[in-house]
Parts: sequence; structure tokens; C-alpha cells
Amino acid sequence: MSFLVISCSNHVKTLENGKKIDSRLVGVWSGSEKDQQIEGVEKKWDMTRNADGTFILDFVFTQNGLSQKTQETGNWWVEGNKFYEFHEESEQTDVYTYSVLNKNQVKFKSQSISISMSNDSYEFIDTRKK
Repeated sequence: MSFLVISCSNHVKTLENGKKIDSRLVGVWSGSEKDQQIEGVEKKWDMTRNADGTFILDFVFTQNGLSQKTQETGNWWVEGNKFYEFHEESEQTDVYTYSVLNKNQVKFKSQSISISMSNDSYEFIDTRKK
């Protein structure tokens, strides 16, 4: 007698360090928000999530017509429907719930992040670039 087991979570991979990643989140993603974290500030980003659990996050902040670029690096992983983002620069971990809307869009909602915000229910959608 043989059994066929089909897993709904075949997109979750375990890394050598024991942390899990959702392979649907690997790739280059872009997103933006305005006035959600800081009133009067527009933020755009490109997030590269690698299959080894590392990330590079390129931000452009615009306020009063002036723009500033910054880059952050770190590690990411998932546990259930939660997405964790450890930032090397601040040594802080941001936590979001996430839902994959389709193969090119993922919705995130903040649960615990390291900066104070104008909006307690910070949400955004990342869109796949490649």
C-alpha cells in the first residue's frame, strides 16, 4: 500500500540555519507608500529577497520636493503567515503578516516595527519586478 502526500506548503523551504523562507517571496520587488509612516513623506523601495534568506532594500524618501536614497541589508524568514525582516544596520527585526495575492503581488501589514509611525496599521503591497 502506498500513500501520496500533497503538501500545501511546498513553497516553504528550510535554510541551513533552520529558518524558513517562502520561495514565492524570492526576487526583486518594488513598493511605495505616502504619509503612512511619516506625514508628508513619500517612500519608494526596491527589495531584493534572496533564496539564502538575505535581502537588500533600496529606499528613496521624498519630502518637500527633496529626495534621499538609503540602502539597508539583512536577513528575512517566515513563520506561518508572519514575515520577519532583521536589519543589520539597526539590529532590529520588523514583523509583518503577509498574504500572497498572486504570483506578482504580496500584501504586508505591520505587527511590530522598529520605527514610530503616523499610522498604527501600516500596510503595503510589494509588486514583483523580476
